[in-house]
Amino acid sequence: MDKLVHFLCGLVIALSVGLFTAPYIGLIAAVLAGVAKEIYDIKRTKFNILDFVYTAFGGYLGALILYLFKLWKIF
Repeated sequence: MDKLVHFLCGLVIALSVGLFTAPYIGLIAAVLAGVAKEIYDIKRTKFNILDFVYTAFGGYLGALILYLFKLWKIF
C-alpha cells in the first residue's frame, strides 16, 4: 500500500506542476519531492530506495501523459 501512495503522489505532483509549466518540470518536481521525502525518512526511520523509485515512476508517468496530451493537442 505504501508503494501505491508513493506512486500516486509522484503522479499527482507531476500532473499538477507539469500542467502549468512543462511536463519535464513536473517530472523534476516529483523526483525532488521523492528525494526530499527520503532525506526526511533518514532521520525518522531509514532510506528506502523503492519508495523513491515508485515516486519517480509516478512522476515519469504523469510527465508522459502530459507530453502525449500536449503532442496530440488535447489541451
